Amino acid sequence: MLAVRGIRVAYPGPAGPRVVVDGLSLALAHGEIGCLLGPSGCGKTTVLRAIAGFEPLQAGSILLDGRPLSSAGRTVPPELRGIGMMFQDYALFPHLDVAANVGFGLSRRPRREREARVAEVLQLVGLPDRADAWPHELSGGQQQRVALARALAPSPSLLLLDEPFSNLDNDTREHLAAELRSILRRTGTTALLVTHDQAEAFAMADAIGVMDQGRILQWADAPTLYAHPRDPFVAGFIGRGCVLPAEALGLDCGGRVLLRPDRLLPDPEGRIRAEVVAVSFRGPGRVALLRLAGGQVVEADLPAGLEQPPGSTLALRLAEDGLVRFP
Repeated sequence: MLAVRGIRVAYPGPAGPRVVVDGLSLALAHGEIGCLLGPSGCGKTTVLRAIAGFEPLQAGSILLDGRPLSSAGRTVPPELRGIGMMFQDYALFPHLDVAANVGFGLSRRPRREREARVAEVLQLVGLPDRADAWPHELSGGQQQRVALARALAPSPSLLLLDEPFSNLDNDTREHLAAELRSILRRTGTTALLVTHDQAEAFAMADAIGVMDQGRILQWADAPTLYAHPRDPFVAGFIGRGCVLPAEALGLDCGGRVLLRPDRLLPDPEGRIRAEVVAVSFRGPGRVALLRLAGGQVVEADLPAGLEQPPGSTLALRLAEDGLVRFP
């Protein structure tokens, strides 16, 4: 349904064009929820803005349902794309009540049809009784629901969400992420989410593209990214763990390996020795920060009941099953 093919976005600079997105491609099917995940400055929001029509392309193309939207030197205006966008700060109009905010994109529809659609989407997002409220009277979670209702009201072909949970506390964020996925599923809406938080990406998306320096390094579902990362950056960014030289763990295979905290197992007969730097309780067990013989600092999950004070030496063995190796 959405096809992004080899797009390049660059901005003018004193030393020449500054490339922000370089040769990036992705595809979403009807009803699929995708996510661009990566650190700040990796180019993920620029991709979203290019799809929305706010950024021109220097190369590549963007198509929606087979209809060309953008290519080098050609851009369909944002308002003609049939795309909804939910901004990071929600961008609600403070001088309009909830109903007027939600109905803002429906001004060309007859009044009764517009009112019926506003009532329908407010019911969908769980705010049927807040149509007359003002934005400043709503909690952060309620403002987010109103912004979602406004984006869904015109029945867009594609919904874009830019860091939609960044202004919420952790508990509200986790609850609304699951609820938002459920709403998108019920409406059959195709969506693309941008976030730097992997918990949000895992909770929301069917497919996730891990980005770095303007490129997608791997596009896959969450279990595949966690268990089978194709790139050391993906391995270090997804889940807990770090990428180490193989020899740091006593392996003679060369190259590097992804070490997850549950792969280092305390064992009195283990050949790996590490100094305990710190221990923190994470219930029901503890997590130890360890310094290996080569100076690398890693995490290891300690079983409940194992007391290991900082400064002591811990013997460990490596659980090699499922170990990810990089040449």
